[in-house]
Amino acid sequence: MIRKFQAFIFFVVLLSIIITGAFGVYFLSEYAENANRQFLVSASLFFEKEIAGGAAFDAAGKDCIGIFSRTSGDLRITTIDRSGKVLYDSAEDADKMDNHLDRVEVFSAFKSGQTAYEKRYSRTVGADMLYMADYDEASDMVVRISMPLVEYERGVRQMQWAFLAVIAATVLAISVFGFFYSKRLTKPLLELKKAAESISTTDYSARIIATGPDEIGALSAAFNEMAERLERDMRELEEKNTRLAALQDMKAEFAANVSHELKTPLTSIRGFIDTLRGSENIDPVTQKRFLEIIDIEAQRLHQLINDVLQLSEIERIEQDSEAERFDINPLIEETLNMLREKASERKIELIWTEGDPLPVLASKSRMKQILINLLDNAINYNREGGAVWVKAVREPDRIISVSVRDTGEGIAEEHLSRIFERFYRVDKSHSRELGGTGLGLSIVKHIAQLYEGSASVESEVDKGSTFTVRMRIADDLV
Repeated sequence: MIRKFQAFIFFVVLLSIIITGAFGVYFLSEYAENANRQFLVSASLFFEKEIAGGAAFDAAGKDCIGIFSRTSGDLRITTIDRSGKVLYDSAEDADKMDNHLDRVEVFSAFKSGQTAYEKRYSRTVGADMLYMADYDEASDMVVRISMPLVEYERGVRQMQWAFLAVIAATVLAISVFGFFYSKRLTKPLLELKKAAESISTTDYSARIIATGPDEIGALSAAFNEMAERLERDMRELEEKNTRLAALQDMKAEFAANVSHELKTPLTSIRGFIDTLRGSENIDPVTQKRFLEIIDIEAQRLHQLINDVLQLSEIERIEQDSEAERFDINPLIEETLNMLREKASERKIELIWTEGDPLPVLASKSRMKQILINLLDNAINYNREGGAVWVKAVREPDRIISVSVRDTGEGIAEEHLSRIFERFYRVDKSHSRELGGTGLGLSIVKHIAQLYEGSASVESEVDKGSTFTVRMRIADDLV
């Protein structure tokens, strides 16, 4: 019965993967074809507009191909009158071409007075082509634009191969995992079966060791909690990735740094998972310690992803739609209170004297992010028993200046010019031990730039550092 249940679960998972993958390939193929059709329609509208404006066929065709061709020769434009005569062709001599009224898409466009599409093999090009014929009522002719489907078909094949690879990898992973895990899973169930058989033979003294069911129950609860958390995090990540789709100009160096930063926690997580999966005799204490390490690395990974998304969002926007009017002094006090316990653990004194109200027009959450990043760094890199000073003042030209000074170890001069760069760390090992992602100061700099400001630092080794953020956010209307 147990093996039948395992086989059923395996079949359901495999069937789900196959169905999901098949639907995914189908919908992606449909999306790609619709995108190609819309692309041809856009090119046709441009060409027809040029003709309506008095441009010659040849000039309009060259302009259209120059704008819409993604690669050389991948777009062909043909105009046909109602008799089927070719008036213009961007690739061939129109006078030498056959009558085109028998072309399916041309005939359909004339008949319906609308747009028609057709896919077929072209002997001239030697490839499958997508044809779009649009009837132009003003000139009583059909504008036909075609493009080869080589890249489209190659993409579909790649999706199909990727789908097959996922199935193969999944089957292999499930088989290997199922072989080892089933031994441990079935042990308490077999004990339950044995006890039930004993009771059925009137041996009522038979008992079951409680650790079996308790482990299954705990594992089920832990897995359900993890699945819910993972679903929620993935949904949030998907939404954020959607917003990141517009950031196509992200620098290659940034992508490489992100990959490197992601690799470290992922490698650690993978190592501990492999250890837990491959060993049957790990004691509960060691298991718990491994899971705690995995959780720490996952939190670090989650924080890194959040910082990357936040930085990308700040770089993308030009004006803050979340700006509101408020006094920045209570926000400083709130942030200090939030970090006061952390500072007291290292006997660090947080010093701030509230002055006159400083009304600002900005995003309260972004102002708080600046304060948290600067104060957290000042506490982390300070010496025990040190101090941190916070100051916020009004300067000319609607500038609000916020500075954080510490009595820490300071920063060497050669690092000062790069301290606000993404992923730049003065002491990489120490920074990772403190849980930093290497993006905090970069986020501070980009928030300052969002408000037409800047971020700077003054530091002296063994004496401390002063970070200053200047932003044009002073609100004169409050």
